[in-house]
Amino acid sequence: MALNFLNSINLNQNELIKARIENQVNNAAAGTGVEGQLFYDTTADVLKVWANGAWVEVGGGVISLTTANSTFVSLANSGTAANPILTASLSATNTPDATKYLRGDNAWEPISAIPGTYTFSVAGTNGTPQAIASGDTLTIAAGTYITTTAGATDTVTVTHNSTTRSDTTSTASPSFGGTFTAVDSVTSNATGHITALNLKTVTIPTEVLQTITLTGDVTGSGTGSFATTIATGAVEFSMMDPAAVVTEAEGIVNNNNDVTLPTSAAVKAYVDASVAGGLIYQGGYDAATNTPNLDATPIAGIKKGWTYTVTVEGLFFTEQVRVGDVIIAEIDSPTTLADWTTVQNNIDLASLSQVGIGNVNAGTGIDVTYASGTATVALQANSYAVTIADTATITHGFTTRDVIVQLYDTVTFETVYADVDRISTTQVTITFSVTPPNSIRVLVQK
Repeated sequence: MALNFLNSINLNQNELIKARIENQVNNAAAGTGVEGQLFYDTTADVLKVWANGAWVEVGGGVISLTTANSTFVSLANSGTAANPILTASLSATNTPDATKYLRGDNAWEPISAIPGTYTFSVAGTNGTPQAIASGDTLTIAAGTYITTTAGATDTVTVTHNSTTRSDTTSTASPSFGGTFTAVDSVTSNATGHITALNLKTVTIPTEVLQTITLTGDVTGSGTGSFATTIATGAVEFSMMDPAAVVTEAEGIVNNNNDVTLPTSAAVKAYVDASVAGGLIYQGGYDAATNTPNLDATPIAGIKKGWTYTVTVEGLFFTEQVRVGDVIIAEIDSPTTLADWTTVQNNIDLASLSQVGIGNVNAGTGIDVTYASGTATVALQANSYAVTIADTATITHGFTTRDVIVQLYDTVTFETVYADVDRISTTQVTITFSVTPPNSIRVLVQK
């Protein structure tokens, strides 16, 4: 790898000792240059410079140039010996144009002069064969359900047209004993065209209704739906044992069995007692608009345990609430902040003046490690040194490519230069084109 210099180098009129021009085997290997760039062609053993958009030999020139005509081509030189300008042109006789061709004897000849008439025949399954002569146009016409399209590549595409149909819906609604017509079968040919439909008349059977007759305590007769009569005395509610009925005063919890029935008042009293003081979710609360109305004169009927989730942040009475916070009524018909419990879901991020959620990150020259939730902060090592004798890969462990690498001779203490490649965030490779005469000290600084 060559050293990359991104600026011009000023030697201040000092000598460039034992310098070697770039070697390449040919112009292609040297690539595209810039004006004044040099390389040494090792195949031709000449020094070349990029001039006027091409590689040319330094100090070279055209000594002599001889032109000669060849079959169909004339070559003329209108330049000088040092800078020849060669112009090639066809040497055919007659004047060319769009209606002529170049004959084998190097003369332009009209196409119409080609002897003979060229024809071919075209025939179909039906009809009379036709002769197509030079200059004629063969037209492939469309037929029933067929479209033909001429293409730009001397082709004709034959396409079967798409066929559409309009379906109709029968409005007939035959009742019992009526008839309707249905498609019984469809016949098609080998190409998929329908050739026949078989229609069939379907007759709906006559409706037969069965008469049902009820006797006993419940009587009635008819078809379909009909009225029934319950005989007097068939159901006697007064025969129910009063001891089997649980009243509100007795309470359901005192009648935990499978032989008694609770009154509606007993059921309501039991449910009210069970949910009193429990959390009952009522939905969202917009603290920005106080919707529903909770922190002024409340809506009548708010009960202890009613719970709301804040959906839009704002002030609840005098307290800031955030999205996700939960507010719970502590008494029936609450009217002050003290009548509510606020459960905060959001805790703000910490700042220099605000205690909250935070984290410790590593900074420049600082390492941070965590163990069991505790952060340990320590200064990083920021320099590394090692001595090498030749090309080597050095591991510095700084976990970044942002490092400064310097080299010096351990005998002369002079700064030296080599190829330095930061191959990863923890390693650099030092490469020398030849083995240094003395050991080299490598300094890596973060």
